[in-house]
Formats: sequence, structure tokens, C-alpha cells
Amino acid sequence: MEPTTQAIVLLPGQVIVSLNFDDCLASQSQGAAILQARGMRGTFFVHSTRMGQSGRLTLAQVRALRDAGHEIGGHTLTHPHLSELPPDEQRKEICNDRVALLNAGFRVTSFAYPFGDKDATTRQIVIDCNYNSARESGGLRTATGGSSNPYAEPVPPADPYAIRTHGSVQDTTTLTALKNYVLRAEESGGGWVPIVFHHICGPCNPPQTYSIAPATLTAFVEWLATRASRGTTVATMDAVIGGALKPPVSWPPSQLLKNPSLETDLNGDGTPDCWQRGGFGSNTFTWTRTQDAHGGTWAQQVRITQITSGDRKLITRQDDSSCTPTPTTGHHYRISAWYKATTQVRFKAYYRDSAGAWIYWSQGPLLPARSSYTFAEWTTPAAPSAARALSVGLSIDQVGTLTMDDFALSDVEASASL
Repeated sequence: MEPTTQAIVLLPGQVIVSLNFDDCLASQSQGAAILQARGMRGTFFVHSTRMGQSGRLTLAQVRALRDAGHEIGGHTLTHPHLSELPPDEQRKEICNDRVALLNAGFRVTSFAYPFGDKDATTRQIVIDCNYNSARESGGLRTATGGSSNPYAEPVPPADPYAIRTHGSVQDTTTLTALKNYVLRAEESGGGWVPIVFHHICGPCNPPQTYSIAPATLTAFVEWLATRASRGTTVATMDAVIGGALKPPVSWPPSQLLKNPSLETDLNGDGTPDCWQRGGFGSNTFTWTRTQDAHGGTWAQQVRITQITSGDRKLITRQDDSSCTPTPTTGHHYRISAWYKATTQVRFKAYYRDSAGAWIYWSQGPLLPARSSYTFAEWTTPAAPSAARALSVGLSIDQVGTLTMDDFALSDVEASASL
């Protein structure tokens, strides 16, 4: 892996401009040449699956950008609206795109959300995929805007996984407007101004809303060069954020559970093989093997009708070896499931010690009631040295009904080393 880069530290009033180029567009090679002629370098957010397609940069061209000193960032496999996808699909888009780019020989630490579209789940997935930063589209105050947003992002940014911009440059964006992005930042105390470009053409054939004429880009970077004397410089996203190049994370990771879909019940007792219906305390409950499944044919449902103490839970069977994953000391484990419930529920985890006793370990936060199947996940604390086996599952400790299906368990650190 490449060495750690040191984050830039700004002096009062200093401005850093990052010139971003999104979507792996073929015309951006002209933009790179314009920057290089003025001693500047940009960040090119590319899709690993689109290199070489019509109108896109080829792999050889992207490698040439890297060799010339430009940064290559990730932008998903297919440029979807991420927040509209299930979490697992988001992980494939974000993680596997980064893996492919790393495998192609690029240092990939920076991410850009397609369309600037994200929610809290998307942000966490970008972190889980081992990016150092992620860029939005919008959030900074324009020269004529009346919002209370800042003219520049501070360094370090307020949220490295929600770095703000002025939105994408359009064919109506004037040279004066581009200059004002920088001038207003200089006048308001300095900071970081990422500027996002797409097509480099003018006039474009066919017309492109998100475009800039080569002459306008040239005039802008030539003007930027004159600002160096007052402390305004150009740097890549990675150079501003800094940090180590983290390992690739593939999705889906190795599945540690047996019968995670709850489909198999060879002895016909209603409890899925390698799982157990557990619980403790004073409560009245019923279990059902239900066909109200998220995937496949079967799911598990528990209903508590009266409770004074304790809980009811479906957990992986606490046996000697056949169904229990073996943990690695210090590693974290991510458990996920699809559930619906009429009350709050939570994940729970247990481990077996060297004497063969099963010990309560930890639990996740309360998950809200949901009327339709909802994906949930939780990452355990680091596995203790005493742990020899793991047991995990979902629990309910209030009057209500919990239906659950399609579990998964993975070793976070092992996934990161793939």
C-alpha cells in the first residue's frame, strides 16, 4: 500500500481550490491538459465499469491521468441514486467500485455521491468501504445566494463524508461566477472550495447542461494561478484530507452463519436448523414458522402477549462447533437481518468461553417498529480474548410481534483485508 499523505493545514484567510471532474467523460482529458499546463492537478471521479465505453475515458487514459499526478476517485459502479437502493446494493456499488479501481492500480481514497444523493445509511456505507472522504453536490453559498451556508468548507471539513460544493458547473455558469466562488471564500476568512466539472466542450454537440467551454476553463485556471500570491492554491481532494490508503472491502463479505435464510428445518420442529428459540424471564409468548418471508419461503415470528421481565429471541444455536462461528480476538462482527415488528427490537450477542459456558456479551441499540420488512445491521464491539464461539440474533422484550428473516454475519476486519 502507498504511504499516508499529510492533510493540508490552512493559514487564516488562505483558500484551497479542488478541481473535480465527474463521470469518466472522454472530454475531460482536455481539462487535464489545461490544468497541467498551469502546474495544477485535479481529482477525477470515475466509474470502474464505464471506462472504455463510448464517450468515456479508457483505462489507459485514466492511468495516464494518474501518472501525470491527478487523483482518481470512486463514483460507484453505475451512477445510481444511492438512497433509493437497499443497503446491500449500495455496498456493491460503492465498495466493489473501489475494489476494482484499487485492483487497477489506483490510489482511491475520495468518493463522490452520484447526484449528491445520500442519507445516513449511504454515508456509513462509504465509511465501511474504507474511503477517507466523500463529496456532495451543493451546500456552499453562491456569490448571490442569500442562505446562511458558508462560502467555503473549513479545513478539516465539518464532515469529511459530506464535503460541500456549489453544485456542478453548468453551461450557464460564467467565468465571473467561477471567480466569485473563490473571491467570496477569500473575503470570508478562507477555506476549501471544491468545484465540480463534467463535460469540457463548447459549443457541445449535442448540447450538455453540465459543461464548460475549454476557453472558459482555461481562463479560470489562468486566473487561479494569479491568486497564489495571496495564498489561494489548487490541490486534490486527497491532498486536503490526507490519511492512509485503507484496504479494499468487497461486498458481499464471507457469510459466517449457517442457514441464514432460515429455510432449512430437517427435523420439522419449526425451528430452523442451526438456530434456537431462546429467552428468559416471566413472559407469555408463541413462536411461529411463518411463510410471511422476506426471501425464500419461511421466516420466524415470535409474539409476546404478556411480559413482566426478560425477553424472547431467535439466536444462532449455542452448540459445541457445528453451527457456531469462531471469532478472532479483537475483531468486530457485523450482523444484519430483515425484520418487521410492532414494537422496538434489538440485536444481541453471546460468546462461549474456554470452559464451554455461554456468556452474554453485548447488544445493539433499539430498532424502531416497522410495518414492512426493513433492513437492519449492528457491529459488535471487539471480540474478547476469552471468546471461543459466537451466537447472535434478534430479540424482543415488550408486548408485540417480531418477524425476522435473511440474517448475515461477517468479520469486519477480515472483509477489509480481501
